[in-house]
Amino acid sequence: VSQSRYPGERYRDFVVIKHLPIPELNCILREIEHVPSGAQVMHIDCEDTENLFCLSFRTYPSSSDGAPHILEHTVLCGSKKFPVKDPFFAMTRRSLNTFMNALTGSDFTCYPASSQNEKDFYNLLSVYLDAVFHPELKRMSFLQEGHRLEFTDPKDAHTPLQIKGIVFNEMKGSLSSLESRLWHSLMEYLVPDLPYSYNSGGDPKVIPQLSYEQLLDFHKTYYHPSRCLFFFYGNFSLKKHLDTLIETTLKDVSKLPPLAPIPRQPRFQQPIRKQICYPISTEEPTEQLTAIVFGFLTTQLINQEDLLALSILDAAWMDNDASPLKALLLQSKLCVQVDAYMDSDMSEVPYAIVFKGCDPNEVDQLETIFRSSLNQIVQNGIPLETIQAALHQLEFARSEIAADHAPFGLTLFMRSALAKQHGASAEQALMIHSLFEELLLKVQNPRYLPDLIQKYFIDNPHQVRLVLCPDPELCSKELQQEQEMLTQVKAKLSPQEIENILKETEELVVFQKQTEEQSIDCLPKVTLQDVLPTARSFILEESSDKNLTIYHHPCFTNHITYADLLFDLPHVDQEELGYLHLLISLIPELGCGNRTYSQNLNYIQSHVGEIGLSCGIHTQSPILR
Repeated sequence: VSQSRYPGERYRDFVVIKHLPIPELNCILREIEHVPSGAQVMHIDCEDTENLFCLSFRTYPSSSDGAPHILEHTVLCGSKKFPVKDPFFAMTRRSLNTFMNALTGSDFTCYPASSQNEKDFYNLLSVYLDAVFHPELKRMSFLQEGHRLEFTDPKDAHTPLQIKGIVFNEMKGSLSSLESRLWHSLMEYLVPDLPYSYNSGGDPKVIPQLSYEQLLDFHKTYYHPSRCLFFFYGNFSLKKHLDTLIETTLKDVSKLPPLAPIPRQPRFQQPIRKQICYPISTEEPTEQLTAIVFGFLTTQLINQEDLLALSILDAAWMDNDASPLKALLLQSKLCVQVDAYMDSDMSEVPYAIVFKGCDPNEVDQLETIFRSSLNQIVQNGIPLETIQAALHQLEFARSEIAADHAPFGLTLFMRSALAKQHGASAEQALMIHSLFEELLLKVQNPRYLPDLIQKYFIDNPHQVRLVLCPDPELCSKELQQEQEMLTQVKAKLSPQEIENILKETEELVVFQKQTEEQSIDCLPKVTLQDVLPTARSFILEESSDKNLTIYHHPCFTNHITYADLLFDLPHVDQEELGYLHLLISLIPELGCGNRTYSQNLNYIQSHVGEIGLSCGIHTQSPILR
């Protein structure tokens, strides 16, 4: 299979559906189906030694009870083959992994891990596969990770009731932030008929409604091998990946019908306006803390052409303070900050423009200026050089092989595999230069982007205006509502139900103590014999050019050159160090030569990916011999 060139080629029970070279990333994309089960395998074959796998499930919430999130936590509490408290945390001490995690999205849950060591890679894969397909899902784990009732004094039924649970408390913390409340509220009103209207992480007001039996049903519905996308990236053998899947997971698996795709959101006939509150501390002043959001539902994810064009538009008119739309909005002085957000992982793509630092009495005035700014840009167009700079930046971002906080393989998973799960073509999401060459021709038409603005922002009635007002009393109000609810629940408890709560609390303490004392010897591990005795050598070639000494390491960077220019600092007094840091932060924000601030920003955007400055001022200690 690793040498396959044509769809239809078979290996054991697998058949190749797609085989495409992606020259821009120096890789080969393969899509493979396990015929008996219908399970999908996606493989990105490249020379990267940091190999990654990701087990991805479509998980559609039907309420904000947090079922996807709580299940993600609970499957990590032990499995049939590895019945230990937390196999994932334990594996961090028995593994050479470069990344391990589990992620709950708005309509998917995925389990990625990566390693450069082959034995370690398959150790991790065996733990992950058993966790998601054969979890113990004990009731005690559900009470620990999800939610439970407990008396303030665990042994005294006369004390007040409280709600405990890791996910319950985690989501309480999450919803204390403006950004989290803003996004979940916007989705509630913008796509009210889709799963995105619910908080997949869970709303603390709704989480206690999830039962243990409902969690088991959720796992049975979504965590089936035939409904999993098995994603692999790197230079390890595809044949071995497939053999492992058959031996551990896919043998004798029955085929379930595929999940129905997420339906389209019925479009609004007119915009919706809502006002809500978000919490701030009681000591914090409320002036200029109102946030205003204009949210638009744009195109479907499968319409990759318009999605890419919207991405270019987003970069062109909102990327920095000198960008056309952002500059007009900031000049109004009706906000302190304005940013745009677009979620390209959803089946239909929302676009939101968020204003912060607003006056609640100037909402209508701000909306008037916002809409007049849209019309002004449609009428005048966007300068071609600005569009080309945006194209350059987006092309650079998609070309760069950068890990940031996660492996590059996970970046490509997020870009392509999620699109595939929604029915879009993975190669469209992976290809770079060919797509941008087509788009560059289209933007030569000065009406291309203005017509897009007209279609999705001016003439589109499916939009929401959301005003978020700060409320220093909201936290205490919500806590009081929770306490009143618990008081009512306690008043209705029967003697048997009280006894059950006391018993469950005691059993959970015993369960947690037992799991702390568990042996983890059942988990696989790597030993010194599995580790290469020498580190990889990254040789620097030295050369000279005029007064510069150049050190160069050749490697595949997708045609991107990275350059660091190093200069010795003159003597800097200690009291001047603060000014030095200030200067370094200001230099990239200034004009240069004959270019103004905005002209210099556009120049940088058009020619490089990024320019950044830093200084090293820590004195190195002499080496003791």
